[in-house]
Amino acid sequence: MRVSARPSPSAPRPVPAPPRTDSSTRRALTDHAGALAAIGDLALDERAAALADIHEDLSAALREAED
Repeated sequence: MRVSARPSPSAPRPVPAPPRTDSSTRRALTDHAGALAAIGDLALDERAAALADIHEDLSAALREAED
């Protein structure tokens, strides 16, 4: 029987969820799932433009959330 000097790993601690915000104060985010699914069928330049639009929308939402 081999004995290790290291302690046995403990169970991971749960990560607390962030506090919920009132639904009236949350910004309605655009669902980009459909656009992302359709992007694969576009030409490369159109794909780049569509991804840039989605990126700008998500960046604006992040900037607004940080304020």
